[in-house]
Amino acid sequence: MNIPEEFGKYLLLKKLSEDPLGETFRAGRAGKGGGIEQVVLLRVLNGKGMDGEALWQKVSDRTAIQQALRSPNIGSGVDLGKVRSFPYIAYDYVSGKNLATLFAQAERQYSPIPTDHALLISERIALALAAAYETKVQDARVLHGFVTPHLVMISNEGEARLLGFEAAPGLRALAAAGWVDPVLRPYLAPEVLDGSPAHKADDVWSLGAILYELLTGERLPAPGADGYGALIDAALLPNEGTPLPPAIVGLLKKSLVARDQRIADALTWHKTLSKLMIDGQYSPTTFNLAFFMHNLFREEIERESKEVEAEKKLELPPKPAATVQIQVPVPDPRESTAVRQGAAPAAPPPTAGSSSKAGLFIGLAAALVLGGLAAWYFLVQVPASRKAAEMAAAAQAQAQPAQPAAPAGPTREELEEQIRTMLDAQGQQMEAKYQEQLKQLQQQLEQTKRREEQAARQASAPVPAPVPERTEPAPEPVKPAPEPVKPAPEPVATPPAPAPAQEKPEPKPEPARPQPAPAPAQPAPRQIQYGDLVTAGTPGITPPKLKSRLDPRYPSGAQRLNKSAVVDIRVLVDEKGAVLDAQRSGPKAGFGFDEAALDAARRATFQAAQTRDGVRVKMWTNLRVSFQPGR
Repeated sequence: MNIPEEFGKYLLLKKLSEDPLGETFRAGRAGKGGGIEQVVLLRVLNGKGMDGEALWQKVSDRTAIQQALRSPNIGSGVDLGKVRSFPYIAYDYVSGKNLATLFAQAERQYSPIPTDHALLISERIALALAAAYETKVQDARVLHGFVTPHLVMISNEGEARLLGFEAAPGLRALAAAGWVDPVLRPYLAPEVLDGSPAHKADDVWSLGAILYELLTGERLPAPGADGYGALIDAALLPNEGTPLPPAIVGLLKKSLVARDQRIADALTWHKTLSKLMIDGQYSPTTFNLAFFMHNLFREEIERESKEVEAEKKLELPPKPAATVQIQVPVPDPRESTAVRQGAAPAAPPPTAGSSSKAGLFIGLAAALVLGGLAAWYFLVQVPASRKAAEMAAAAQAQAQPAQPAAPAGPTREELEEQIRTMLDAQGQQMEAKYQEQLKQLQQQLEQTKRREEQAARQASAPVPAPVPERTEPAPEPVKPAPEPVKPAPEPVATPPAPAPAQEKPEPKPEPARPQPAPAPAQPAPRQIQYGDLVTAGTPGITPPKLKSRLDPRYPSGAQRLNKSAVVDIRVLVDEKGAVLDAQRSGPKAGFGFDEAALDAARRATFQAAQTRDGVRVKMWTNLRVSFQPGR
């Protein structure tokens, strides 16, 4: 349906879910002081193909059910009504998820529901049905007859509450008439689909179908030729990969059979399950179920808490006062005295002794009086009133010549926009600090990367060869001209004379060697400042050191299954030793180990990374969180 901001006397604060039965909202009822008087869980029954008017005829007289049913495991109803053709039921607000949403989230997160939690949820639903059956309204015991996961709320505190006692008879009637979504069909007993009258064993089938899905993670399929016996025998627990315990197999086989072979009622079913849990030494607790819910819906739970706090402070603008318009009745000449007979007593009939003339005179006198009054009103009173109104309007227009008429009040669209703006502003304000800090860290990281890349380029760049200075060549020495050759005289025998000393040639001057060009001056490295984001492995930086002992909370389901795991976490440690961010860096372990490791990492404290000079900085570092049974 097209969701307006207002729905009858409620203000729709947030849409929580949509399923075959309709839509669910967190809604508020406006108080006299202008704020939200009460926050409710509003279940609007407007599913696809649903006949709202036919449903309302079946449920409109069941408000007494809400007053009679008071149990911790039954939703506390506060209102039952209809807006346009859509019936709705309002309950005290429950912070949590319906069971169908829990099924879907567990499948997305690859986190099967542990057996302890499955038994606890089923036991609480059965307890709610048993408590209702022990309650009488108009001398009749209260049955449900249409139990589906969409009508089971699991709170963030680990409590289960069953809704829909008010609407169940109407939903059964629609199902018998042909309306039933395929998603709902596996949870309904065959007698519901056949149109049989409600019976106390109908809810036992629903309990069995829900318990089967809680244990196996699979919706109950269509039955085979021999029923569900073979399917239940072959079912496995996904956490362990082992068959269902024999006692649970027996309970399911007595639930998913024909009515005459089925467990008699929800009370007997609850007693059977309770004994099974005691004999099997199971130890389910609401605390462990709450921890499981927080692991699956951590971000949504935190966001809901902020939204609810903002909605508590939400002040609604006052509604404009209704404008009363006084219209002067204009007599219609076609009217006669008979039209007003409903408002004035009729004159008695004339008696036998009365004169017809007396009646005529009385009628003429009455006509003259009425005519005189009408003439006075239209000739004197109406012109005077009109003239006075025109004079007042003229005086106001003269006092404020260009002032437009004040609006009667904000429109519905304006109110919706104001509320939407306030909620958006609140959410933005809550995330502003985190976004600003994240932006600063990203800028520092980019600056550090640029500095490191620039230093790496300068270190790896080849030094250019020096260019020699250009010098003029030295002039060659001038050689003397050779003398003319004379004929040699006859040789005369003489003693040999010592050879004259030969003159050494003067060495040629060597060309001047060019001096190498000086290397370009390297820019001085930037001094690391307090709080800078520094990359791990930077020389001269001591990485963060863990000060506190890691205290991971062992997931209860994994501990019971004797599972172990090692989870690698990457944490950003600031200059004060606090963890700013934590991310899983290794493969997903499942069974709740990843969430528990991240939680432990966020709670850890470190000795901050620092330089040789003691300047403390931010740095990413790695943690390994180990989960071992018995430790």
